Amino acid sequence: MPLSKTEKEKLLEKEEIAYIATSGPDGTPHIAPIWFVLHDGKIYFETDITTVKYKNIRHNNRIALCFGGKVTYIIEGSVKEYAEDKLGFPIRKLYWDKYGKDMDDSYITEKTHLFEIIPEKELSWHYAPTWD
Repeated sequence: MPLSKTEKEKLLEKEEIAYIATSGPDGTPHIAPIWFVLHDGKIYFETDITTVKYKNIRHNNRIALCFGGKVTYIIEGSVKEYAEDKLGFPIRKLYWDKYGKDMDDSYITEKTHLFEIIPEKELSWHYAPTWD
């Protein structure tokens, strides 16, 4: 059974880690855990320009994100890239609010790029709900 809008919002507020899938120029898949924040109903994440995921996104901005476990939400789509000063809201504060003592401003530098998820397809379900 698909998740309701409220269930999706609760999951995104609760989850600390998402898994992002990208693909390289030769089609090699790459999956990595990421931190993310939710702002005005949109999902944002950051990555350094030296990462495999950044290089893959520059080649092909199609991505997939997976959130959760027994309650799962998957987004397939693309990303829009931003410089921090062009984002229009204080993303560092959102990261500090969400990740607290684990957050460090040095995680966002001149080599960090920020991305907004542009969903094109969403999948969700309660995995094995009879286990509870």
